[in-house]
Amino acid sequence: MSSVPHSLEPTLARDALRRGLGVVGAATRAGLRSTAAASFWAAIVLPFTYLPLIFGGLTGGEALLFAGLVALNVLAFVLGHGHEPASSAE
Repeated sequence: MSSVPHSLEPTLARDALRRGLGVVGAATRAGLRSTAAASFWAAIVLPFTYLPLIFGGLTGGEALLFAGLVALNVLAFVLGHGHEPASSAE
């Protein structure tokens, strides 16, 4: 038999679950902040990677590469939209 009253067991389990979810939530928030920061800076840098393609002419596979880089840049804009560079210095 347990020395803990039966009515406290669900409360203890619920508290343990909340503590565990708090850690997971904090890790998830940190991961999302990192993703937003990386996407923000990628959206700034990516146009420099496809400028040589434009000036060199788009032939064959280069057109597909250019389209892929533009799509990646749009995705980076969307994912990094909410990031504020000043907030990452904290």
